Amino acid sequence: MITPPQVKDEASLRAYVQVYFSGAGLEPKVEQHNAHGRSDLEVSVGERHWVFEFKVSYDGKKEEETLSEGISQMKVRHYEEQGDFKELKRVVLVYSIPSRQFVKWKLLTF
Repeated sequence: MITPPQVKDEASLRAYVQVYFSGAGLEPKVEQHNAHGRSDLEVSVGERHWVFEFKVSYDGKKEEETLSEGISQMKVRHYEEQGDFKELKRVVLVYSIPSRQFVKWKLLTF
């Protein structure tokens, strides 16, 4: 039996989500640059453009603090504000290594 690799850090988490979106027939873009930084992952679905910021919690604690860091990062770096999209969705997700699942998330509205 083959054991699937585990998420160990933010880069491997982003890669898994990227593969998932690619398998769904979408075209995800990783680390899109703007003048203030790079978003983790972006994907357009119909008239919606999604921008994802992934954070990882290693000890199963401080998940709310980790979520706040991601929210602050997305606001400060203005991910995809320069784009011309009919509908822009920005999401911060926190993945827990011990529980192997997303434990916190926030859809940002500005």
